[in-house]
Amino acid sequence: MKKPIIATNTDRFLIAHRAFVEPHKAWFDMAIKKTGDKSLEKWKGKEDYFKGVNQAMAQLMPKASQEERTKQAREWYQEYVIEYIETHPDCIYKKVIEVLKKLKTKYRIALITTNTKDHIQKILEAANISDLYDIIIASSTGKEPKKSELLLKFIDKYKEPKIYISGKNGPTIHTFNENKIPTIYTTWDEKDEEAAKLATKVIKYPIEIANLKFNSQSH
Repeated sequence: MKKPIIATNTDRFLIAHRAFVEPHKAWFDMAIKKTGDKSLEKWKGKEDYFKGVNQAMAQLMPKASQEERTKQAREWYQEYVIEYIETHPDCIYKKVIEVLKKLKTKYRIALITTNTKDHIQKILEAANISDLYDIIIASSTGKEPKKSELLLKFIDKYKEPKIYISGKNGPTIHTFNENKIPTIYTTWDEKDEEAAKLATKVIKYPIEIANLKFNSQSH
């Protein structure tokens, strides 16, 4: 019988949010510099930021297809992320990694990420955790990242994970709630009040993951 699955994300849970925020800012700074379009500034930090990405890429690659623009935009962003992680190793939550490695004896550890297939392995390598995950479901480079689509893809291939542990925001937690998957929300990076209210359980310290009582029956 296969071991049950514990699914996680990376942002705010395994890697500090700033490792994704600062590259996000750097991406728009680059786009503003190249296009001269200062209106792109307003998209920094917005939930629907990809509208700004599309706006910028239409100017940067006017003759390219939407898929080509999205692919290039995401490649540039991921390069910024990798560079940030390599130059800021303190953004990795090492205690979380230690706990997950211990759980691997009883569970398969899965990563469901809106990072691209092409770059997630490089990100994990930069964080020195390329061997942490048994399963990885990532997005396609040429598509806008959507957690809901990735979860359905995961369920179709592996069935529902035993639990989802995340430091991500409310909409992400809501996606798993809709699919009746228990959620653990972690707050050692940033706290989102909406996510805290939606989650099955909220924890403050990595050691609490090891003390969680999981049903050992596999899906």
